[in-house]
Amino acid sequence: MSAAAYVKNYASPQLAEKARAHHDWLLRLDAPVRVPQLREVTGTRMTLEHLQGRRPRPDDLPVVAAALGALHTVANIRYLHAGRLDRPFEATPTLTIGDFTSPRASVLPQNFEINGLPCALYKDSNIRNFILTDDHVGIIDFDDLTLAPFGYDLAKLVVSTAMTHGHLSHALIENALDHYNNETTHIPNAHCDLGELQLYADIHHRLTSRYLGRHGYAHQWPEVCPWPR
Repeated sequence: MSAAAYVKNYASPQLAEKARAHHDWLLRLDAPVRVPQLREVTGTRMTLEHLQGRRPRPDDLPVVAAALGALHTVANIRYLHAGRLDRPFEATPTLTIGDFTSPRASVLPQNFEINGLPCALYKDSNIRNFILTDDHVGIIDFDDLTLAPFGYDLAKLVVSTAMTHGHLSHALIENALDHYNNETTHIPNAHCDLGELQLYADIHHRLTSRYLGRHGYAHQWPEVCPWPR
């Protein structure tokens, strides 16, 4: 195997093919992020181009947030403007992107209202799923795509960074949120305010806390949360 390749193994060929479909759709968006080229999918193995660069650090959050906002904006303009958060979306004849509410029904607040919110993506924006190259933010890991409100995947970035690296300053979070919102201004009602980000972060905490002590998560969110709980 070439040293310039990255191999991801899956539990079944079906999951590998699902990841391929997600990868191919994200690549076709032609968003201002770097998506590695797919080499092949063989059985349960996906082989991708290895992106040269480094993992983001906490002070890189504004740069990654801007790339995430740009990705969400392009996805909405080209496809997801026709979607609804409570319904699966047929992105291509061979790819249906799951709805937002069904897989999260047990953790969403009872008064959570999504009617009228524009559709963005959840791509699992764990900070470890980005690479900073010389000229782009690269995205890796294509296991799961669902619809999501604007700002929801940014909250995953915040929670995963804090649970990995420790406390983040409030100023850094506001800076990252500003960079994200600056990329989404062309989408009506896409602006994510700090209160919405805090709500989405709490949802992510409920979904991510079971991984504490694994996958690089070394800190409990309640202990490193950058705002009063």
